[in-house]
Amino acid sequence: MNFHFTEDSRLLDSLEKARGLLKSSSVEIGLPDSAPERSRWLLALHERGAPGAHIPPRPVVGPALARPETWESIADGLAKACEAAAKGDPAAVRASFEAAGQAGADGIRAYIDAGVPPANAPLTVSGGWIRNFSSGKPTHVEGKGFDKPLYDTGELYSSFDYEIRT
Repeated sequence: MNFHFTEDSRLLDSLEKARGLLKSSSVEIGLPDSAPERSRWLLALHERGAPGAHIPPRPVVGPALARPETWESIADGLAKACEAAAKGDPAAVRASFEAAGQAGADGIRAYIDAGVPPANAPLTVSGGWIRNFSSGKPTHVEGKGFDKPLYDTGELYSSFDYEIRT
């Protein structure tokens, strides 16, 4: 019995390109560089809180990505990227990275939709009178009309996305 081996240079090139893409790429989930500056400020405010303004910390990105259903979806996308690289398919590697990133961004929004603790204060929901911090004068505050922390105008909520970095 004789064996004859041939080398397919196109397959080898494709495999090397897919492996290179896998090795040199990362998926960053949260607020991309293109997110509005106001969204970055809002996320920092909510992640850390502002005790002087009676805003409690409400971490969102880390806890959202750590939820089992989100983590499993991201891991599934990354596993498919590895499988695609093993088959030498750079387009599938990229598509799998996209799927992992989208799963993460969707997971953050789902976490917000589920309600990020702690709940908004009654004054935040209904409005009312408070004393101005600097002048001490009474000031009327309009309420949001609903109790959904981290969601007011939807600007921050819709800014969550992903970027594939090479």
